[in-house]
Amino acid sequence: MAGQYQVDAGNEVYTVVDAETTTYWAVITGMATDEIFGALGALDLSVAVNRTGLGTKALANGLYAITGYPAQSFPNLSSTSYTVSYVLSATGFRDLPVTVTIPVNATFPVSAPATAMRRLPVRIQGRVVTGTTRLPISGAAIVSIDNPSAPPAVHTTVLRSSLYFAHASGAAAQQVSIATAGSALLTQDVTGGDRVLNLSARTGLAANSIVRLTYASGVLLEYGVVDHLGPGAASAPGQVFLRYALNRSYPVAGTAVAFVNATPTGGAATLSTDADADDGVLLASQLFSQTVALETGGPLAEVHEVGALSDSDGYYGLDGVGRVQEIFLQATQGASHELADWFVEYDQPLNVVDFRL
Repeated sequence: MAGQYQVDAGNEVYTVVDAETTTYWAVITGMATDEIFGALGALDLSVAVNRTGLGTKALANGLYAITGYPAQSFPNLSSTSYTVSYVLSATGFRDLPVTVTIPVNATFPVSAPATAMRRLPVRIQGRVVTGTTRLPISGAAIVSIDNPSAPPAVHTTVLRSSLYFAHASGAAAQQVSIATAGSALLTQDVTGGDRVLNLSARTGLAANSIVRLTYASGVLLEYGVVDHLGPGAASAPGQVFLRYALNRSYPVAGTAVAFVNATPTGGAATLSTDADADDGVLLASQLFSQTVALETGGPLAEVHEVGALSDSDGYYGLDGVGRVQEIFLQATQGASHELADWFVEYDQPLNVVDFRL
């Protein structure tokens, strides 16, 4: 090779070749967008890549690049393809894992697939009062409805408890009617995140049975799907292991436990887009007006009540609201109702929407 010579440095001798050059490339380029609003506008967009020797560069408008020396990072590219995995992060958004394949004999940069980042969900809460005296109204139902002016193709249903599992686009969703088949008492308080119920009796329960916990007249309500029973006779006090962790806490005093059956009603529906665990909304091919079951009979089966109820002081709350720019909420008690057209403020983790009936 032309220009080859040796350099002494301390106790080491290095061979230097002037004629050899390396090129630092943008090996992957991509554009991150906001799932709801399009343009990202995240000032702190960052890219974390797990492959040694690769660097990153990201701009506030969503453009990003993964950089490096291709010959070093992909030494056998003439005969081998490589996979690069990385994570896009920004304040106010869920982390987004991305995987890009570097094909054999790739021409750089390789374009990343379209990546729409998903905003972190927010909580909507407020108070329902009378329109004249402003006294609190308890037991008012707050549900989401379709845009009354332009019914959408994708329908948004808010849930009383957030999803326990992630579900793929096209997953089955079915409105169901609930019938009580038995009951028990809690013998130990339930803390949010628990997967075990301690009950006074378990007669009739088995794998895939559904247990409903209700507190404060339904303000807090969750359905658990049984995974298996703990040791002991079903008629005796014992443990019931659920397939997923509960979202809320339920005290022994005041919590009603029912063993229920869920019977499909109406036509079957599907999710219009994938759903994340902790989402409090469903985007589906139909609007649900009562209890809804997802992926019934499978390992991701779960059941949820729709909407919220106001408590004895008139307050209500909806967790996990996201995926949409605008939501139509309706509060109803008896013949009285009020509609709120709300543009979700994702820069505020708590959105306040009050109603006067």
